[in-house]
Amino acid sequence: MIVPIFPSDLERNSGMKRVARFLLRTWPGVEPIPHTQSLAILARGLGYQGYYHVAKLAPSWAEARPDIDIHSIEWNLSRVLSEEFQAPGNPGVTINLGNLLAYIQTIPLHHLTVFKRFPELLEGRHSFPLLPYDKQSPFGRFQHSPVVPHEADWRISDDDDSERFKP
Repeated sequence: MIVPIFPSDLERNSGMKRVARFLLRTWPGVEPIPHTQSLAILARGLGYQGYYHVAKLAPSWAEARPDIDIHSIEWNLSRVLSEEFQAPGNPGVTINLGNLLAYIQTIPLHHLTVFKRFPELLEGRHSFPLLPYDKQSPFGRFQHSPVVPHEADWRISDDDDSERFKP
């Protein structure tokens, strides 16, 4: 399934570029990503091969209401983001699926022309509320993050005799 992206979505500060900028600014991965990569990730999440595939197909979309399912879009975005977090060369992470789904809920898809024209397509979007922040959480600053780095020392030892906790 491909989400229709119209030529107006490719203009500066609108549509797809605005959503990609959101991904860029809120990227939960261990290392930041450039704007071009956020465009490519978003394009793949919306069903395209990449950003240039979006640009190629943008003029060809009809004005008719598309038959797309928001749940399929969210599922595809979660798959693409998970693949990106675990791509070779990226620092190792563990993915928290609940937090990933909550993060996907914050992606402002309503900026895309198709959802402006047909806002009912966004109806039925699930809401995955995050638990309140807990200062005592063993996950620390990662408790609301979709990813937890493997290198970070965030785990609590199950062994009470651990040298780390002795005074």
